[in-house]
Amino acid sequence: MKLQVLLPLMLFGLLTVIAIIVPASEGIAVNRTQQLTLQRATSMDQIVQRAETAVAADDASGLERYLERFAETYGEAAMVVDSEGKVVSSVGGLELDPQVASLVLAASRTVPQRSISTIYPWSDDTHLVAEPFANGASAASGAVVLEVNQTEAKAQITGWWALVALAGLLLLLLLFAASQFWTSWVLRPVRALDAAANALAEQREPDLAAATGPLELRRLSSSFARMSRGVEDALEQQRGFVAEASHQLRNPLAAIRLRIDALPRDEAEEAALEAVGGDLDRLEHVVDRMLVLADAEHRATAEASGRRTGFADGAAREHLTSAAMLTAPHEERFREEGMRLRFDGGEEIRVACRKSDLEEIVETMLDNARKYAGEGASVTIRFAAAPSSGWSGAVPGEGEPDGALDGRSQPPEAFEAFAAFEIDGPRAVLEISDDGPGVDEDELAQLGTRFWRSPSHRSLPGTGLGLAIVGELARANRATVDYDRAPEGGLRARISLVRTW
Repeated sequence: MKLQVLLPLMLFGLLTVIAIIVPASEGIAVNRTQQLTLQRATSMDQIVQRAETAVAADDASGLERYLERFAETYGEAAMVVDSEGKVVSSVGGLELDPQVASLVLAASRTVPQRSISTIYPWSDDTHLVAEPFANGASAASGAVVLEVNQTEAKAQITGWWALVALAGLLLLLLLFAASQFWTSWVLRPVRALDAAANALAEQREPDLAAATGPLELRRLSSSFARMSRGVEDALEQQRGFVAEASHQLRNPLAAIRLRIDALPRDEAEEAALEAVGGDLDRLEHVVDRMLVLADAEHRATAEASGRRTGFADGAAREHLTSAAMLTAPHEERFREEGMRLRFDGGEEIRVACRKSDLEEIVETMLDNARKYAGEGASVTIRFAAAPSSGWSGAVPGEGEPDGALDGRSQPPEAFEAFAAFEIDGPRAVLEISDDGPGVDEDELAQLGTRFWRSPSHRSLPGTGLGLAIVGELARANRATVDYDRAPEGGLRARISLVRTW
């Protein structure tokens, strides 16, 4: 927008400067030409007087002496021709060529050629003028031809034009600086609004206190500030409502459970009460997950805004971890359920992420894999620094124990997305994949949406909040989550974490 405002101003300024410079330059050239014309007219009168005397007395000695002094003084050639076309006197090497003869003929017919064309820097160095003399008779007795030297006048005009051009350039620079200041002043609220809009989109606190400029735009900034405060208040109220509602639901749920447990039961009612108890278990699980989600959203918003209130900061958020360390707590449970959990790579990497958050992310992703990958499925956890030219870990071979390393290198395509994580410093990528059925391609974009579940999984227990919690926990630690189809055929999740040294 700055260019759209600045360009018309500069175009108008350029036209204005040109409108000033061109007439001024033309006036300088015309004025200097008139001065030269008047000077040479006086000299021509002196030569004409002496030419009349020389022709009348038939003695050109005095005329020749004067022409020589004139040539020495002005460096210009001159010639005197009588009415018969004979050269009476000449100095400076001027010859009676056709051009000179034409001027003499015109002057002898009492048509003097005194005018000098306006001198410009590109004009000729000399210009011929002619003046008749009569010697008392009405008819011309001859003519004087003068070759005017325009070199000095051209140099002076060029110098004055250069000064005018310099003044015009300085005027343009001054106009440009003023236009820049004016444009910046006018657009300052617009830039502040753009920064505030980006801050609001990133859930940071917008700063419009320093926004100055035209009154209308300042009013717009004030309106935007009020709107952003309203949006922030609404979001905070929403998060507070979710947390408070979840807390408030716990007590009635606990009371209902106690009342159900205290009810007398017979065999006919036992099954119904057990079903109600199962529903209560599910409802309590949903409430617990909503509380976790509300807490994760709060911390993610605080991280994005730079406040980082209510959770650990600095070194407390950094820890060493590896694929083996993340896999170990879950191996036994997977083994009991007839599934295989293996890790890829044993390198320990320091990441800027709360240990409890990373453990909960891994636990949630593995819990989803256990429920949806199917019995007998294999789940693999890979963890490596990015970017990397190749994966130096190993995949356990057939018959090897989970997590065994055989020194073989994975192909680079195993982590083909590493290059995407170089944007904001060193990263580490945690990848969790399985060989289950996964989800359809058109459902990948829905993963992480609150309460969304794949139609093929709705018969299985779950709340639809797990991946939403993973996303918020990742955002709270400046990490990103990406889902796609694993090479093994199931679902693959990539969590890009900030890596520290």
